[in-house]
Amino acid sequence: QLQELRELWEQTAAACREREEARRRYCEERQSRARAEWAAFQASKKTVALFCLGRRLGGREGAARAVERIQVREEEKEQQVREARVENIKLKHEIQKLETILKAQGERAEGQNFMDFEHMKKENQKHSKKIDDLNEEILKLKKKISNAVHILSQFREKLQFIEAANRDKRAELMDIEAVLSRKRDILTKTKQVRDRLRRNNLKLQQERGLLGHKVLLRDFEEKMDAAELLRQQLETLKRRYAGLVLARRGIQRNIREGHS
Repeated sequence: QLQELRELWEQTAAACREREEARRRYCEERQSRARAEWAAFQASKKTVALFCLGRRLGGREGAARAVERIQVREEEKEQQVREARVENIKLKHEIQKLETILKAQGERAEGQNFMDFEHMKKENQKHSKKIDDLNEEILKLKKKISNAVHILSQFREKLQFIEAANRDKRAELMDIEAVLSRKRDILTKTKQVRDRLRRNNLKLQQERGLLGHKVLLRDFEEKMDAAELLRQQLETLKRRYAGLVLARRGIQRNIREGHS
């Protein structure tokens, strides 16, 4: 019978060791995943904070130093919260243990155990207050980060709107440039025709005078009028093109300032 008890004890101990090892591995996995997620979250917050604080603090280096200080302070607060929570859990276990002892002994109002119990309760209240204060500071930091993310979102929307407007202006400029190119070709050809008619007209005037060539003169006048009209249209398009070029430069400058 003693051998059976020894074997039963060994089996029970082995099962307890296996459960302990499984729980240890589970805790290590949870801790590793929590550290990885916390590092990714901190990196994401740092990227957002650098983008939002870069212009306000006069450059990326100043923003990096400010963000580093904030994250170091936040990490210290998180560590204090973790330590306080662990201590709080230990105190709760101690209180539960003392409550069990007091209940078994029937001593609720006297004895050393009651004094220890009251002391543990006070310590627990102190640590709970500390945890509440730390949680409040963490909430403030998270609120600041949330505001920074909101500002970044608004800035991105504005930048997208500017880029869309810039694309429209660029397309309009391309259309105007195409129209100007066609008008230049027409004007060049018209000038060539005008010059040729002018030379022919001068030659005819020298040979026969103007009285017998009213049709030619009228055609010449019409060509001259058409050429003048095209010249005016070209000047109007040039002015419009210059205005659009200035607007495009302004938009590009705003985009560069937004990216800086």
